[in-house]
Amino acid sequence: MIIVPGPDLALLLRNAAVGGRPAAAATAGGIMTGNTILATAAVAGLTALLRAAGPLYDALRLIGAGYLIYLGVRALISLARRRGQPRNPEEAPALPHLPAAQAFRQGLLSNLLNPKVAAFYLALFPQFALPGMPTLAQHSLLAGLFCLLSLTWYVVLIAVLGRVQAWLQRRRVQRTITGISGAALLSLGAGLAVQS
Repeated sequence: MIIVPGPDLALLLRNAAVGGRPAAAATAGGIMTGNTILATAAVAGLTALLRAAGPLYDALRLIGAGYLIYLGVRALISLARRRGQPRNPEEAPALPHLPAAQAFRQGLLSNLLNPKVAAFYLALFPQFALPGMPTLAQHSLLAGLFCLLSLTWYVVLIAVLGRVQAWLQRRRVQRTITGISGAALLSLGAGLAVQS
């Protein structure tokens, strides 16, 4: 479940192409902070309340969908603006800078505003029964394990991205990743918006 492509991965790859390894690490930090907050909320039973409060869940779903669509549209606009830039590397302007704070915020909001992540925790924890442990301790252990595995995945992913950073910084690769991730974020946001 952790490595299944989704909005977080699309955003991380886009930010890695635009801002390099530091932006990818900041994006992953935001995603992990969101994961930790949602896992803690699930352990405390807050995600169950969110799911039970239909209008609130729907509002969060629509806000999250709007944010993903916004990120997708921004990526596609950025791609369109770069099309007119010179192809010769000597003539090309410097690559756009993506501040770490902005990348972190994007990762955090992408994760927190996705009610599917909260629903995932809600569906996951009751599936496991660890003998001899109270429910709260079980859910806390599972949340911690999930966050640890997610962190491991992002550390490995960022290490791999660091090894191919020179390739990621090529103009054509950046355009391709920006276009694909922008379209993916747009389509994931639209899919989330029309879900019931």
